Amino acid sequence: MIQAVRQDSRGNLPVLWDSRKKGDGRCGLRVLVIEDNLDIQANIADYLEPEYLLDFAYNGEEGLKLACANDYDVIVLDLNLPRLDGIELCRRYKAEARLQAPILMLTARDTLDDKEDGFAAGADDYLTKPFALRELKMRIGALANRPRVINALELRFGDLVLDPSGQTATIGEASRRLSNMEADILKWLIQEAPNPVPGSTISYRIWGEDPPASGALRTHIYNLRRILSELRRGGGPAIAIATDRERGYRLCRDGER
Repeated sequence: MIQAVRQDSRGNLPVLWDSRKKGDGRCGLRVLVIEDNLDIQANIADYLEPEYLLDFAYNGEEGLKLACANDYDVIVLDLNLPRLDGIELCRRYKAEARLQAPILMLTARDTLDDKEDGFAAGADDYLTKPFALRELKMRIGALANRPRVINALELRFGDLVLDPSGQTATIGEASRRLSNMEADILKWLIQEAPNPVPGSTISYRIWGEDPPASGALRTHIYNLRRILSELRRGGGPAIAIATDRERGYRLCRDGER
């Protein structure tokens, strides 16, 4: 299991923060709190830890890793997070996690437009700051009673079929296994098709604010193009990745470039 990382109140080096280490035999709900305010983290921990198993993440990137790697009953998500904001984190979690926990957005953004953005990104509930800890606990309990969602939907573009859970791409009778990054990139291209996806957007979704050398993304795109070409040789129709200068990458059918 990946453990959450939390800074101490003086801003020193991160320390592991995992409520299950106390060994007190708690068997309550398992909750991930993604929140960069240390005081709010501490208040939530003091109020919920007697009953719940809590993990904390200080930034969006770490929060997404924890959310996708572990089986939580509820995820409490702030929106103004470093490295990856809560709206994008929610979208990616809903698209990538196979067994999905309900998400409660906990934020100071309190306008109707803010709430609309949150629910559109996939939030199951929305609580604005300042908030009562008792209400937070009630909402967590209500969300935990909802049926869990299993994300096993196939994505399609023309005759191209992507199975995100199995990480396979299929055209006609031909199939190929994809790497994690190849599957993610192809998924985003299918979701946005026929519109292009900027290379900067893809890089940020994969690597956050610290991408590797500029050639890394081009290498993954090259590999995907080769795979799609091999699927065509298997007897299927042509599906390709086109480059729109200054606009990004997009999926297209034969003759549409």
